[in-house]
Amino acid sequence: ALDVTIQKQILELIKNLQTKRSMAVLFITHDLGVVAEVTDKVAVMFRGKIVEYGRVLDIFANPQHPYTKGLLACRPRLTTKAERLPTVEDFIDADKKGIELDPTDPNLEIPNKKRPDKRREDLSDYDSELLKIEGLKTYFPIKKGVFRSTVGYVKAVDDVTLSVRKGKTIGLVGESGCGKTTLGRTILRLIEPTEGRVYYGEKEITGMPTAELRSMRRKMQIIFQYTFSSLNPRMTIGAAIMEPMKVHGLQGNRREREDRAAWLLEKVGLPSDHLKRYPHEFSGGQRQRIGIARTLAVEPEFIVCDESVSALDVSVQAGVLNLLMDLQDEFGLTYIFISHDLSVVKFISDEIAVMCPGATLKELWDTGKREGVKEEDFGRGGHIVEYATSEEIYRNPQHAYTKRLMEAIPDPDIEDIRKRVQGDDFASGSLARV
Repeated sequence: ALDVTIQKQILELIKNLQTKRSMAVLFITHDLGVVAEVTDKVAVMFRGKIVEYGRVLDIFANPQHPYTKGLLACRPRLTTKAERLPTVEDFIDADKKGIELDPTDPNLEIPNKKRPDKRREDLSDYDSELLKIEGLKTYFPIKKGVFRSTVGYVKAVDDVTLSVRKGKTIGLVGESGCGKTTLGRTILRLIEPTEGRVYYGEKEITGMPTAELRSMRRKMQIIFQYTFSSLNPRMTIGAAIMEPMKVHGLQGNRREREDRAAWLLEKVGLPSDHLKRYPHEFSGGQRQRIGIARTLAVEPEFIVCDESVSALDVSVQAGVLNLLMDLQDEFGLTYIFISHDLSVVKFISDEIAVMCPGATLKELWDTGKREGVKEEDFGRGGHIVEYATSEEIYRNPQHAYTKRLMEAIPDPDIEDIRKRVQGDDFASGSLARV
């Protein structure tokens, strides 16, 4: 649940403490990328049992169990851009059919798992400008004293200009506190902007009256990060999906709304007979699918995906990312995809905007990492420091902050594991004895 840069710092802290105190560490995680960087031996658990156990290098170089293979393959990679992400279920199903899949193959294609025939590129207005953001600022006042006088401002979003095109995905990436979530919510006017304009088509959202804005809500929706808190625990999921239809007067009567809710559940990969169940009866990944179904209930054109896979296991994350891409093709959706993980953003996005606050820029400057950093930006809040296509960001990052985000991503590269293991062969040199 940590940003990749914070995660890297925590891992280094644990490793340093272990070396200093000669500790053994049992490291529990769902991310094999992290395992590759810090452990000596690995035990892989599946359905309550250890299905594979061995040295970390052996597990990564020659995995035996289909579950292990699926875990290795399902994480997006910076080095490639696949059409779809393999999932754990793909490897288990292939194993049952006697099909051998190579988890290290960057061009791996799962049989009968291609994306829908309908493509977003076929839309008549594909790539036309849908959303335009001009000089957007969102400041939060700092109040002190008995009379709660304003003594300053937290500059969450500071002069952001951005264009979002129909059928495209813009990835918004940065560490916690960079303003990316505030930007997403300000675009939707869930938070009122301090300054600047947002246009949806020809209409200016920032100055729109409340009554007119309500009708615009149908076109603009959000998928939240925390699946449990975004669903009412006292409502069945059927009622939760039907609620926005009722608010916006869609689907006529209750029977039609129930049919639509059942269809939406199946569309996101869940059985329609689950309508009468409550949120606590589902896993995190299933609840996120329910949240997506609820978002689709009002037939939106534009969706802000606010850290929508950040709280999920990597195995579940792959399925949700594939689902979002399939839905984009089928319904011609436009996304702003917010995340701290550049590998995930690169997989799903056409273009990437990297956000960073001025305080972090000063930190980079002070440590000698000054590529693209401007001293005049030190006092600014969250703003875009680099913007390019996803491939350009990976191939040739121009800003020191972008490079820092890339360096922090765990990479289960076999040669890197071999070098680390060889360097840590002395008794207490590596992080975990599993």
